Amino acid sequence: MYRYFLALRYLLARPINLLGVVGIMLGVWALIVVVSIFSGFLKEVARHLQSSTADMTAINLPEGVPFDEIRAIVEADPNVAACSPRIVWQGLVHPFGDQVGRAAPPAGMSELGAATPFVSVLGIDPDLERGVTRFRDWLDVLDDPTLRVADLDAPLAMRDGLPGLVLSRQRMAEDGVVAGDRAKLTVGRMRREGGREELDFRPLACTVAGAYETSYAGFDGMNVFVHIDTMRGFLDGDARSESANEVAIRLHDTAEAANTAARLQRALAEGVAGRGASWIRVRTWAEANAGRIGNVEHQRSLMKLVLFVIMVVAAFLMYATLSMMVTEKTHDIGILTAMGASPRGVMAVFTGCGVAIAVVGAGLGVAFGCLSSIYLDSLNKFLTANFGIDLFPVRIYHLRHVPYDLDPVWISQVAGSALVVGALVAAIPAWRAARYDPLDSLRNE
Repeated sequence: MYRYFLALRYLLARPINLLGVVGIMLGVWALIVVVSIFSGFLKEVARHLQSSTADMTAINLPEGVPFDEIRAIVEADPNVAACSPRIVWQGLVHPFGDQVGRAAPPAGMSELGAATPFVSVLGIDPDLERGVTRFRDWLDVLDDPTLRVADLDAPLAMRDGLPGLVLSRQRMAEDGVVAGDRAKLTVGRMRREGGREELDFRPLACTVAGAYETSYAGFDGMNVFVHIDTMRGFLDGDARSESANEVAIRLHDTAEAANTAARLQRALAEGVAGRGASWIRVRTWAEANAGRIGNVEHQRSLMKLVLFVIMVVAAFLMYATLSMMVTEKTHDIGILTAMGASPRGVMAVFTGCGVAIAVVGAGLGVAFGCLSSIYLDSLNKFLTANFGIDLFPVRIYHLRHVPYDLDPVWISQVAGSALVVGALVAAIPAWRAARYDPLDSLRNE
């Protein structure tokens, strides 16, 4: 019993031991908060990417193969619920005519993730697209009459003799346009002439039909929608053609996405044999966004490694304070051993000090780490509103709140590691104290 009493007495009598507690607490706190935010960010981005894209896409479709032929092959698979043609092209979009000077796009990302005029132009069939993605919901979420599409059943129809163009809400706000304004869409295509290839830029005047908004600001900032017939006429010169360079696919069972992708890859290669079939790729939404998701996972792993340094520093502080304690208590150690305390008992006293420091530090770190993760979004909103300090800028992370994901397994691993480190570090000076000879200890005093 004396071991626990002496360990507690030594700890309370030396306030410097708080350094070890604070070090362990900060290490545990940092590992929990940072990893929980990265995990939440990873889960949130994956969820938003999945909700803003189709379950699967077939890309690099060869020119000259009608969509109906591709559709017959795709929908023959038992796991395919629906598919929709797309023409995906790169271009620029900006206000037109008398709106040019109203709001020139900035050089970088906006507050809500809208980008420079460079965009991905998605030529879609609205009737088929709404059966594959949540396109109609993206339009219906807006109530502002200056932004809302007038006709949800025909959002990309011709208006005032010009094709309809749907922009994201933040892009419309950034460009200073409202529904009914005109905008210019410019795309380029390689043109062969005289044995040479030249990039041919083609401008197209459009009417802004309204805005859309998904849950992922990164998607909104880089994509605009026009009718696929507009893109066909723009690129092919014939709006009645059935060309498409991508097909969006919705599945019955997303758990079988990988197997379905492999089947469709083979079916398309056989069905379009000899007409550019080797270029066709069928990707799940996860494969299409593997680079973005993998980048976050890699950063999370690196942060775990970097933050572990804090735990190493905390361990060094514990070792330093416990070593000084052993040196100061040399006389006490001599008295204890002279009274019959065994080396194991002396070692238990100082090991108990280290374990107590680790337990208190780990407990406080877990408590503050969980609370910080939960309330960090509220703190960020307060700092942004009152001081202009944004800890989680939307223009960088493309999310409108600070996400978190508290993993009990990870929290247990961090707390357990702190306890193990504390016990190992405390064992070194405790072992030195147990080896003291009582006569030398008393003589030196």
